[in-house]
Amino acid sequence: MHLEFFTTQRWLLARPWLLALAASLAAHAWLMQAGSSPPTASTERATPGLTTVRVMNQKISAPVASDMTAEPAATLRPDRPRRPGSAVPAETPAAQAESRPDSAPDSANGPAPVQAPPASVRLAAPGEWHYILLQNGQYGRARLNWQPGERDYSLLLERELEGRPLPAWKSQGQLDAQGLSPDRYVQQRRGRDMVATNFRREEGLISFSASSEEVPLPPGVQDRLSWWIQLAAMIEAAPERYPPGSELRLPVVALRGEAREWHFEVLDQQTLELPGASIARALHLRRAALGPYSGDIEVWLDPARGHIPVQLIMDLPDDRGWQMQLSAPAEKP
Repeated sequence: MHLEFFTTQRWLLARPWLLALAASLAAHAWLMQAGSSPPTASTERATPGLTTVRVMNQKISAPVASDMTAEPAATLRPDRPRRPGSAVPAETPAAQAESRPDSAPDSANGPAPVQAPPASVRLAAPGEWHYILLQNGQYGRARLNWQPGERDYSLLLERELEGRPLPAWKSQGQLDAQGLSPDRYVQQRRGRDMVATNFRREEGLISFSASSEEVPLPPGVQDRLSWWIQLAAMIEAAPERYPPGSELRLPVVALRGEAREWHFEVLDQQTLELPGASIARALHLRRAALGPYSGDIEVWLDPARGHIPVQLIMDLPDDRGWQMQLSAPAEKP
């Protein structure tokens, strides 16, 4: 009886240690099995009624709403991945939303040599395109209106972010054999010009309303909005000249600085899943960063729309990046 009592006591004392040992062995075996099992491929599926929008290095779903006069169906605030070492902006959310990427200089270095523009272009037909806008984790809408005339043009980009109007971009100028020749680029608020860039072609100079600086006007130079149409017109005129791996150069003037030559690398052709339709063979181009205050630009051009940009990503430092994706306009009652 005494022997049975002591045996029982020893078993009770050793039981916790045995249970812990068994649990450890089981966990170790599970980890070994998980590490040796082959990874399974994940499949992305679009949610009905939503559009997949890439936020730099991740994908999220945004509500499809492109009527500039209607309220968005929902408000999503995804967190964008922050670059290592980037500072957290100290402004209020409203100030962050209205800070423009083209307010910073393109580079601390001097301007690169500018090539002569192409001999001919093919302009897209007049039209209006609606986009989903994403900036600072907030959703909005944008509308691009392109109106070419016989000898001149007007180009307007209107934007709003979560129901709040943002400064509009407007480019006006002349049309010639080389495409768009801007006369004036402005950023407007409530129809009033806030910041302007003036192309004084007779004097061969570019001047700015925000500074007294004057810089030389190179041939074929574009402003911060007109390059969208000029890039499309150059490729539309001779798409066979721009296969994957080729390069396209375009001089663009900064908002308050000299004209720099942008080098666009033609990457590939992709099929884009956009709200209400799939776009086959969208041409994907990238412009590398010009300096520490600049960033990459990626653009997708649709041959069926005269190579108008259907997706645009401005990957800029310090969370100033933004992107747009084509969306069909909402049906009106």
